[in-house]
Amino acid sequence: MRALFRRRRDDEWDRPPAPAEVTLQAIGFVRNGVAKPRPRGWDRVESRLEFLPEHTREARGGSSGTATPSSWRTWISQRAHRKKPETLTLASGRRYGILATRSQLRPNHLGVSVATIVGHDGATLLVRGLDAIDGTPSLDIKPYLPEYDSVPEAHIPGA
Repeated sequence: MRALFRRRRDDEWDRPPAPAEVTLQAIGFVRNGVAKPRPRGWDRVESRLEFLPEHTREARGGSSGTATPSSWRTWISQRAHRKKPETLTLASGRRYGILATRSQLRPNHLGVSVATIVGHDGATLLVRGLDAIDGTPSLDIKPYLPEYDSVPEAHIPGA
């Protein structure tokens, strides 16, 4: 079975066409008591990621595990405003295009966060720093890998 997934760099690959519409399913839900979106203070919020029964093996550290100290979370912001601004003025007074900000007012209500894993409790993952409100569907979890995810020379444009 493993041989099906091996491919050499120079092997031909027919890329399938990208879908115009995508359907996603939650793997669990965020529980933290935060009722509405806010611009800051998430670093102090502790959340529980409650996994759906079909994903409890992964939540408990099954074959792929979630044992890295930090990981990426992908989620849907189901309570984001329907009206999306094109630009936002940040606390600095500078104006940015919506895609250049971390605002929750996204075109597709999709959020990505890095959170610190502080523990496990059965089919629940305990995290700190996840900027998602209570009841938010969690779509995916990936480990934070410093060799790929850290960008030491990164900076805030215009800062």
